[in-house]
Amino acid sequence: MTAEQIRQLLEQTLTKGRVASTGQGKRRVLIDVDAEDIKESVLAVLRCEGRRFATIVAVDSGLDIALLYNFSLDGILVTVRASVRKETGTIDSIAQIVPGAEFVEKEVSELFGIEFIGHLRRANLVLPDDWPTTKRPMRKPLAGDVFPQARMSIENLLSGGASIRVGPSSLIKREKAGLSKVPPLASANENQLKEFKDLVVRTGFDKRAGFDWRIGKLRYK
Repeated sequence: MTAEQIRQLLEQTLTKGRVASTGQGKRRVLIDVDAEDIKESVLAVLRCEGRRFATIVAVDSGLDIALLYNFSLDGILVTVRASVRKETGTIDSIAQIVPGAEFVEKEVSELFGIEFIGHLRRANLVLPDDWPTTKRPMRKPLAGDVFPQARMSIENLLSGGASIRVGPSSLIKREKAGLSKVPPLASANENQLKEFKDLVVRTGFDKRAGFDWRIGKLRYK
């Protein structure tokens, strides 16, 4: 099968995830899935004839750890990519359905601090048995692309459309003085703010900066 045929096959098989884009070159297929869907996605690849598990590669971006599950399928490299947030640091083990993944998962766990839920091996594989669990040799500190001096401004800008936050007491004082609550040059109106946030999401800046929309703050200090 060609890479495009494999992409179409997996697209029909997978029920979740951003399915199968062809990677660089004619012999690679890349599948992006959410971490909670990793088992289902791997099972979809295993249903294909001629598939063979190769390895798992971990890449620490500072904010998240990307896990690349690599398979060979008729000479085509099929990669299932899942991103694990460092704050949680967990993902289901696939060792019970792919026995060859047992040692690789354990190696990634020891070096990057990822917990593979359901993994049965307890003894260390790479590090000494007395190695402290708080120290992971390949794990970077939790940090994004925003340098420290700009982090507060970025938080204020993404959460409220203003690079300088207008505090609650200032809002009350402005209202009593007969002024608008928020200075017009410091913040966008609701429609402009929505347009601005949509642009931030489309360009992926929020992910690179490590901004969490749920709490309105960066994921790191």
